[in-house]
Amino acid sequence: MNRKRQKIYIYEYKHTFFPWLKWPVTIRSYNWADVHGEICYPGARLDMGYQLFGSVCEPGTNNVIARFIIAKDSRERSSREQLCQIWSYLCVYMQHDQVVAEPDSPGRPDDWRPRKADQWPAEMELESTTAP
Repeated sequence: MNRKRQKIYIYEYKHTFFPWLKWPVTIRSYNWADVHGEICYPGARLDMGYQLFGSVCEPGTNNVIARFIIAKDSRERSSREQLCQIWSYLCVYMQHDQVVAEPDSPGRPDDWRPRKADQWPAEMELESTTAP
């Protein structure tokens, strides 16, 4: 996320049934103003628990053109509230508002860290880490 440019950058894997093969990667960037948060509970056998999605809409409408997962929580209790807090934090951060100094759970969750082998394209790395 780059709040000075008001853009969000997504690094998505296309999961396959063969874990030993390298999964194809798609890298996208979206304008933050076009991204809305959605929390759902799919209830599928392998996807239990609430999930927080970023839904990209056509500018000025609510027509969804793409979705990407932001976070998911497989615990039954309080997971929805935690996902609401994550979305709220992202919105506050992108609006340049003051964020809470002391987090409830310090550190970054492991699922937020990209793998060490993953690298952004050079032009996207420069754009995502600099101001206009």
